[in-house]
Amino acid sequence: MSHSLSRLREMYEDPLFVRSRQGLQPTPFAERLAGPVAAALQIVRGTLEKTSFNPLTANRTFRIAMTDLGEQLLLPMLVKRLAVEAPHVRIETQDKTIGPVAEALATGELDVGIGFISGKIPGIYQRVLFSDDYVCVVREDHPMVRSPAISLEAFRQMGHVLADLPGGAHTGVIEKILKAPTLNANVVLKVNHFLSIAPLIANTGLIATVPRNLATTFVNSWKLRLVQPPFQFPSFDVTQYWHQRYDHEPSNVWLRNILGSISRDVERADLAKTVIQGD
Repeated sequence: MSHSLSRLREMYEDPLFVRSRQGLQPTPFAERLAGPVAAALQIVRGTLEKTSFNPLTANRTFRIAMTDLGEQLLLPMLVKRLAVEAPHVRIETQDKTIGPVAEALATGELDVGIGFISGKIPGIYQRVLFSDDYVCVVREDHPMVRSPAISLEAFRQMGHVLADLPGGAHTGVIEKILKAPTLNANVVLKVNHFLSIAPLIANTGLIATVPRNLATTFVNSWKLRLVQPPFQFPSFDVTQYWHQRYDHEPSNVWLRNILGSISRDVERADLAKTVIQGD
């Protein structure tokens, strides 16, 4: 301590402390220095202490990239959780292709992205939320589909609806199979959103191939049937992704954990359902 004090006296060219009958007393210069030094020390302590996030008192907006499919599946459960655990937190969703999403995650314009993406993206971390596969949906009283699985002949003959999302991985997977030379399915309609499909199927003789979890929400709201396609579509993973800059940021970690918990509920609910009789 005395060595450090000597260095300070030399640096400031002031004795800083002098002895008196009352003990060691600060000089006027040391008294003037006390306030700024205390403030500086407080700033240093703040940089050493980890920040925290309290969802009960937090008043902020989270921005999440997701398609209408994600909004249909996850948003109702997320809003329900936030009403209890983070009542002042707000959510905004954006539908962007993966390139702009990666850039927005890096700048902090977006907090998290959710969707079906393929491959790795530099600087972007990923975590699988749940796995899903594809099924077909037709109207409940469709005359060409009477069993839990549709025949290959009927699948070829029927008109198909395809959700053609910009940059969407689902579109590429489904369209590649439907347009394969060995199948050559009759795609008569392309729409911009998955949620457009349900009313179209309910009021026509068309068929659509969609993710199973989304299809179950259609059945609950529209008079539709789920049927197994005549061949195996590949399964896929729904992923949440974020930029490495925010990997340890407390509010981002909290949001990712909430989304992970909700997605486990989605997967459990899916496993508990007998969606297609005999499936």
